[in-house]
Amino acid sequence: MGKADLHIHTTYSMDGTASVREALESAVRAGLDVIAITDHDEVRGALEARAISNEYGIHVIPGAEVSTSEGHLIVLFIDRKIPAGMSLIDTLICVREMGGTAIVAHPDQPSPTSISMQSIRKALEHPQAREVLHGIEICNMNPTHSPFNGRSQKAADKLPLAHIASSDAHIASMIGAGVTGFEGSTSRELRQAIQRRSTQPQQINHEHPMRIFFRWLRLFIGRKMSEVFRRQATAQREPSRP
Repeated sequence: MGKADLHIHTTYSMDGTASVREALESAVRAGLDVIAITDHDEVRGALEARAISNEYGIHVIPGAEVSTSEGHLIVLFIDRKIPAGMSLIDTLICVREMGGTAIVAHPDQPSPTSISMQSIRKALEHPQAREVLHGIEICNMNPTHSPFNGRSQKAADKLPLAHIASSDAHIASMIGAGVTGFEGSTSRELRQAIQRRSTQPQQINHEHPMRIFFRWLRLFIGRKMSEVFRRQATAQREPSRP
């Protein structure tokens, strides 16, 4: 049984704290076979990870967490940015044109970034959109969303979509906190499992959400301070203009 984490952020996300290499190292420690780097409306981190994935012996799916006008959508198997702000259906049509597949992130939760059941059902009724809408997160271990996983599970039980568990990691140590099991070990076999709806979601980490939040906050502040100091040092090295 292969193990995948399909919702991971790096420093290419504004709120991510792990470098691409740190993310890959953490994925290896977690015993994962496949990961997806899904930075917010960005694919550069995913493409960088895929380019060096052989060094780590892990399959990397290039993707992004796309901000639709109706909430966040995990998009996999793409190598170009998808414009943010489009409707869910228009975003899914764009994913179809790129040959990708999509997973609803943290659905039906009391958050402006969560896609509602009404929007999901509408997309599944659209002939082109439903061709690529294949999965739904029932377990998201980000402390913002994990308290509402029961609500997401209840929503997912009513829909013909593969059930997915993800870390939604914004710090390296959380990668693998939510895992999607599948028959096989490659990204191709994972995609087939999602399309067949034969995935097996599993929560691995049971740490209290507030502990995770404060660990992320410490790393996030440290990263921002390092960026400020780096910019100041660069400015001081540059020759002054007359």
